[in-house]
Amino acid sequence: MTRASNTGPRFVRHAGNVVTLLNSARQVVDARLSQEAARQRGPVLTGLEVGRMVPEKMLAFSAGGAVLAQGAAELSQRAMEYGFAEMEAAHRAMMRAVTSPTPLGWMMVQTEWMTGAASRAAAFGLGFANAAMGMAEQSMRPVSRTVSGNLRRLR
Repeated sequence: MTRASNTGPRFVRHAGNVVTLLNSARQVVDARLSQEAARQRGPVLTGLEVGRMVPEKMLAFSAGGAVLAQGAAELSQRAMEYGFAEMEAAHRAMMRAVTSPTPLGWMMVQTEWMTGAASRAAAFGLGFANAAMGMAEQSMRPVSRTVSGNLRRLR
């Protein structure tokens, strides 16, 4: 039996977080690059602020990219382990089927394997979706921290 997934609500929450992040990023850009903000800061501080933007973005998105790369490797490993486990289960079922003395026994083995495979596939799908959502959430954290910090600093 598989557990109920919370991926749907997490997806909606993550989408909301992305929209909030994009709105906050727009506010940061407005605060950094608007004519009014530039006039208040002066040309030297405005130049420094603009020069600060590129390294900040590179660091934040590099950290997010590293999380994505690590998560992709973990998801690949999970998929490979699932595939190999299914191959092993099919092999065991086939070995049981060929030793069955009757067609009814062969059919029972095949039915047991199909039922188990469907259950394992559902569990794998839910687990994979949850892991992928976790990876997406974690990859946005460095960017979100940078944007939030800039928004607080520039207000």
